[in-house]
Amino acid sequence: MANTFQASEARGKVRKKYAFSFRFGDEGRVHGFRIGRIGLWTAAGAISLLFILTTQSLYEYRENVSRIRELRALRNRVTQQDLTLYNLNEKFESLETEVERLRTIDARVKSLAKVTEKLLPGAGKKGRAAGMGGAETPEISAANRLDRLLDLRCEQLRESVLADVRNLETVCEKLDQRRIFLESRPALWPVRGILTSAFGVRLSPFTETQVFHEGLDIEAPAGAPVRAAAGGKVLRSGYEALYGNILVVDHGNGFRTVYAHLAERLVATGDSVQKGDLIGKVGDTGRTTGPHLHYEVRVNGLPVNPTRFLN
Repeated sequence: MANTFQASEARGKVRKKYAFSFRFGDEGRVHGFRIGRIGLWTAAGAISLLFILTTQSLYEYRENVSRIRELRALRNRVTQQDLTLYNLNEKFESLETEVERLRTIDARVKSLAKVTEKLLPGAGKKGRAAGMGGAETPEISAANRLDRLLDLRCEQLRESVLADVRNLETVCEKLDQRRIFLESRPALWPVRGILTSAFGVRLSPFTETQVFHEGLDIEAPAGAPVRAAAGGKVLRSGYEALYGNILVVDHGNGFRTVYAHLAERLVATGDSVQKGDLIGKVGDTGRTTGPHLHYEVRVNGLPVNPTRFLN
């Protein structure tokens, strides 16, 4: 059916109103209503408010979905780390049990050696020394052989226990070194944003020539929080012509991170920071094309791709 719509304006001496009429079909009944200027503006405002609220609700829904995914990923990582720690704890307990067992055997062998020594002919007797000479009796020869055998076995077990203890200490030292290495690894994204330029060769936005980009460019709103990718000590907090406000954090084990083009530097040289600490705000200081964070990871002084370490 074809629809027709008509609108006319009724002018009065006191108040202006708008009349709307509409008809369904070619010969349908005409329907209409009138509305004042205030009512018209009120309806328009209500529609606009409804549109804004709907848009805001959709945005918050997408943000909540993203947060839920991040929480699930974090939960999975924590579960995996708990499982790893549980397995390591079981290995430690097994090693401790084995060492304790060897110590018990060693103590028993020593005790048996002492008892055997007391049972040897002439052991513990005092007084005038008896005359000696003649051939050695078979019983004494057997006792001496048993004594030497027990001493040898005791020494072997003692060395075995010491070797196990040294191995355990080596394992603990390596695990501690591994823990320190993992703690110094810059695994946290320093800012929430959009990756606009990756690590490696790229076309320079200033010279339009191929250059090597030593880090990541992460676009984010000006003033967005910048956080430490790992714990460490602030090696430099200053300003450079190209990088603008810049921070360099030393994480140990050869790891250093660089945060450039900051609007504000919230830590000073020599400060200690923990992973996730707020250290600056996104800006466009230095030579930039807009607000973003230039982020670098250096290992033993050489730039490496930060995405190798980021979670």
